[in-house]
Amino acid sequence: MNKFIVFEGLDACGKTTLSSLYAKEMNTIVHNAVVPEAHVLRKIIDSYESKESALLFFLNNLLKSNEVSKVLNDEDVILDRYIFSTLAYQIIMFGEDVVKNIFDTLRINKKILLPEVIIFVKADMETISNRIDTRGGTVQWYGDTITQNHSVELAYHKVFEWFDIPIVDVDTSDKYGRSVEENYQLMKDRVEHVLSGGNNLYSF
Repeated sequence: MNKFIVFEGLDACGKTTLSSLYAKEMNTIVHNAVVPEAHVLRKIIDSYESKESALLFFLNNLLKSNEVSKVLNDEDVILDRYIFSTLAYQIIMFGEDVVKNIFDTLRINKKILLPEVIIFVKADMETISNRIDTRGGTVQWYGDTITQNHSVELAYHKVFEWFDIPIVDVDTSDKYGRSVEENYQLMKDRVEHVLSGGNNLYSF
């Protein structure tokens, strides 16, 4: 049976690097969280820097769920972010009560295809800030700025409590001195352990 695996996590923490390595080893690709038809709309929302518009954009996740369901018939799916990041960032912008009320009213966890495991990639703020600086370019109002100024990790863990899905935490902070390859191997071993029916929660 083909697997559906979601990578979530803070901006500039190595999520894209690890998901790309995993997809290569699984002989598949990393799917973008935004359906192709919505990319132009996403750019418009970003240009307005409107949290209300960003909240409305969460319906993209329902479209993505349908798209993933079709692809799963033929191959494994690795997705770079999904409904969990949408909910976490909206908690920061609107508050937990507002977002949880929308979540419960729409019965999102019953209406959307859920992954077998979530790989949550994180790093300490010093590491994230250094990587954002090194990356250069424009700081994203919706991603980088919120990550640098709010506890996104806490918001994520609140969201994870709303679902019954195994979580593998991956901390790529520079202070641990691990290489990308070492972080990847630890991640892969523990994800495979969870997928084979082992413990539901791993953190390193």
